[in-house]
Amino acid sequence: MIHLAQLIATLMQVVIENTGAETGALVLLEEDQLTVVAQCSGNRQCDVEKLAVADCATIPASIIHSAERTQETLVLDDAVSESSFSTDPYIQHHQTRSLLCLPILNQSQLIGILYLENNLNTGVFTSDRLQVLKLLMAQAAISLENARLYKQLADYAETLERKVEAQTQALQQEIAERQQIEAALRQSEANYRNLLQTANSIIIRYDLQGRIHYINDYGIKLLGYEEHQILGRTLFETIIPDIEISGRDVKPMVHDLLRHPQAYPQGEGENLCRDGRRVWVVWSNQAIFNEQGEVIEILSVGNDTTQRRQAEEALQRSEAKFRAIFENSQVGIYRTRLSDGLILNANQRYANLLGFDSPEEIIGLEHTIDYFVNPNDRQQAIEVMKRDGEVRNFETQLRKRDGTLFWGLSSAYLNADDGYLEGVTADISDRKQAEEALQASESKLRTLIEAIPDPLFVLTAEGRFLEIIVLESNLLWHPFEEMIGQTMHQLGREEADEFLSYIQQVLRTQQILTVEYSAFLNGREAWFSARIAPIAHDQVIWLARDITLQKQAEAALQASEAELRALVSAIPDPLCIFNAEGQLVCAIKGNPSYGEEYREEYTGKTLYQLYAKEQADEFLNYIQQVVRTQQVLTVEYSEWIAGREIWFSARIAPIQHEQVIWLARDITPQKQAEAASILEERNRMAREIHDTLAQAFTGILAQVGAAKQVLTDDLEATQAHLDLIKELARTGLIEARRSVVALRPQLLEEGSLQSALHRLVAQLRTAALDTTLSYEIEGAVYALPTEVESNLLRIGQEALTNAIRHANADEIRVELVYDRNQFCLRVKDNGQGFGVGSMPASEGFGLLGMSERAERIGAQLTIRSQPGQGTEIIVVVGV
Repeated sequence: MIHLAQLIATLMQVVIENTGAETGALVLLEEDQLTVVAQCSGNRQCDVEKLAVADCATIPASIIHSAERTQETLVLDDAVSESSFSTDPYIQHHQTRSLLCLPILNQSQLIGILYLENNLNTGVFTSDRLQVLKLLMAQAAISLENARLYKQLADYAETLERKVEAQTQALQQEIAERQQIEAALRQSEANYRNLLQTANSIIIRYDLQGRIHYINDYGIKLLGYEEHQILGRTLFETIIPDIEISGRDVKPMVHDLLRHPQAYPQGEGENLCRDGRRVWVVWSNQAIFNEQGEVIEILSVGNDTTQRRQAEEALQRSEAKFRAIFENSQVGIYRTRLSDGLILNANQRYANLLGFDSPEEIIGLEHTIDYFVNPNDRQQAIEVMKRDGEVRNFETQLRKRDGTLFWGLSSAYLNADDGYLEGVTADISDRKQAEEALQASESKLRTLIEAIPDPLFVLTAEGRFLEIIVLESNLLWHPFEEMIGQTMHQLGREEADEFLSYIQQVLRTQQILTVEYSAFLNGREAWFSARIAPIAHDQVIWLARDITLQKQAEAALQASEAELRALVSAIPDPLCIFNAEGQLVCAIKGNPSYGEEYREEYTGKTLYQLYAKEQADEFLNYIQQVVRTQQVLTVEYSEWIAGREIWFSARIAPIQHEQVIWLARDITPQKQAEAASILEERNRMAREIHDTLAQAFTGILAQVGAAKQVLTDDLEATQAHLDLIKELARTGLIEARRSVVALRPQLLEEGSLQSALHRLVAQLRTAALDTTLSYEIEGAVYALPTEVESNLLRIGQEALTNAIRHANADEIRVELVYDRNQFCLRVKDNGQGFGVGSMPASEGFGLLGMSERAERIGAQLTIRSQPGQGTEIIVVVGV
C-alpha cells in the first residue's frame, strides 16, 4: 500500500537527518527473506523499489547477514580499518568509514535491519545517537507491524465482501448494507493512513519520581491537558490517576516502571484522558543514562491504537452481519467438498430448495451433492472453474428430496488449495417458462433493442411508417398517431426525397448507413445522426439520435481555438511545440534574435537536426523531464547566432499527448550587465586592498629602514628586532599583493584553466626549492564554463598553498583528468597528513572555503588524509 511506502521513506529521511549518516537502507523480513525496501542518500528522494539483499549494490551483504544471525547492533567507527570486515569487497570498494547496522525487533522477533554509513568521517554514530535511534526503531517496529496488521484486516474484509457480493447479487437490501460497510472501512483506512503519514505519537519525558519534564503537543492534545497543567507535575497527579483501568490498579505497575525502566521496553494498555475518555496506547519506554551510566530519566513514546481497536470491533460486527445475511438470504448458499461432493455448509434457503426443513438435515448427509445435481453438469462446471477460477450463471436441473426436478441458476467459486467448492443457487423455474414463451419473437426484438434509447422507426421501401418506438417524444416530427401508416411525402417532409434515397440505398446494398441531417422542431434547428439498417420484407430500421449539443460544442471549440491562436500571436517571444522525442511539431511564432522566423521546413525536424549534439542532448533532457514530472521547467542556455553568443531564458510547460510548449526569451542584455557588474566589483576590491593594506605595509618597511640608520644603542638586539619587523611586513606585503592578484583572475584572463595552473605550479617551484612539484594532464583538453574554471583555480591554489605551508612534503603532484562525462582535479602530497574528522573548526577555514566553492559549481569534493600518510584532495565536476 502507498501509505506504507511513504511511512518507510519518511522514517529513513528522519533517521539520516538526525544521525549524521550519508546513506542508508531499510531491510525488512518478508516471507522469511530479507528484502531491501528503501535506499536513501542525503536530501534526495528515497528509492523504495524492493530488492533482494544479494542484488543490492549499496549495502554490504556480509554485514547484513551478520546482524541477522546475531541480532545485535554493529557499530564500526572506521570500517575500512576493522580487521573483521576489512576484506569485505563492499567496504574495500567504497572505503567505508562510519558504519551502523541495527536489527529491528518487535516482541523479540526480528522484523528488519537498519543500515547506515558515512564515508567522509569516522566515529559518526555515537552512543547518544545510537540510544535515540534504538528508541525510534522500537517505535518504527510497532508502526510497521500495525501497518501490516491493518492491511491484513483490510484484505480479509475485502475478501469477505467480495464473496458475499457474488453470493447475494440478487438482494438489493443486502447490497446496500455491504456498500455502507465498505464506506466505513474506507473511512477507517483513510483515518489510519493519515495517522501513519503524520507519524503522530505521544512523547513524554519524566524523572524517576514520575515528575514530567516534557510532553509534545500531540500528547497534550490527545490527553486533554494544557501545557501548564501537566509540566512539573507527576504522572500520578495527571495521566495516571488513582483509579482502576480495565479492572486493575495501574499505579503499582507505574511505580515498578520507575524503579526498573529496562524491564518495561514496551506494552499496550487503556489510558484515561483528563475529560474521562479512554484511549488505547502502545508505549515504548527507554531509560536515559548520565555519563556515569546511571538512569536519570525515562523517555516514553506512545502510539494511539484506539482506531485499530475500533476497526477490529467493526470487523467482528461485520462478520456477524455477514453471517446474518448468509443465514437469511433468499438465494441458496452452499459449500461442498471437492473430492466426494459432501455438503459441508448450507443456509436455510438452500435446504428449502432441496426439500429439507433445515440446513442441519443436509450437512454431512449420506446423499452427496451428486444426488441433487446431475453429476455430468457438476463435473463440467468444475472443469470450467479449474480453468477460470469461477463459473457464473450456470443453468442446470436439480432434484428435490422427493425427486421433483426444478431449474436452478448457479454461480460457484473453486478453492482448489483447500479442496472445496462454494456457490449460490436460485430457483429459475418460472423464468425458464417465460423464456420459452418469448423465444418466438426473439430475433426481431434483438434487432430493436440495439436501437434503444433513441427514437426508432420501422419504414417500408416507399418511406411508410409501420412502427414507432418512442423514448423521447419531443424528438418526433408529428404526433405518432398521425405518422403510423403515412409516408414521408404524405407528412409533408421537405427532406422526403433525400430520406427515401437513403432507404433505397440501404435496401439495395443491405448495409447499415449513417447520415447526419438537420430539422426545425418547435421553432429551433436540431441536428440528428441516424443509423439506417435493413431488416426482412423490404423494411428498414431508422434510429435517430439528437446531436444538437455536440454540434454546438464543436462550434464553441472552434471559436475557442481561434481566440487561443489570437492570444498566442500577441506573445512577443518565440514559441515552439516539441514532442517527447524532441521533434518540432510546430513553431507558432518566430525568434526575433535569429533575424528571421522559423521557416516552414523546420517543422518535423528533430533537435539533432537543428542543433549540435551536445546542445540537442541538453534540450532533449529538459523536454523529457517536463513530460515525466508534468511540471513547468525554467532553464537558461546560450547559442551562437551570427557570430555572437545569445543567452535565452526558456519556460517549458507540459501539454497533452506527451508534448511541451517551449517559450524562449532573449536575456543577453541582462547577462552582459551582470558580468560587467561582477567585473567592476572585483576591480574595486582589488584597488581597495592595493590602496590600503599594501600601502600600509610599504610604509612600515620604509619606517623600519629609517630606524635602522639612526638607532645605535644595543645594535645587535635592535638589528634583530628590526629584521623581524621587516620580515613580517614584507610577508604582509606579499600576502596583500597575492590577494590583489587573486581578486583579479589574471591567470585565467591570460589563458585556460590548465595553462593557469601550469603557471601557478611554475611560480611555486621557484619559492619551494625543497619540494618537487609535478603537473600532468590526461585526456583531450576542453573548455569549462568561466565560473567553474575560476572556482577550480581557487581550490587548486588553496590546496597547493596548504601543502607547501603545512604538510612538510617532499613531493606534490597536480593532475587534471579530462573525461567525456566529467572533469577531475587532483592535488596529492606525501607530507605529514592530518585527521579529517578531528581538525578544529578554527583551523579548517581553508577546507571550508574549498567545500563552499565546490558546492557553488555543483562539484563533488573528496578529502583523504591520515596522520603520517599524506593528503589527497579530489574535485570532480560533471560536464
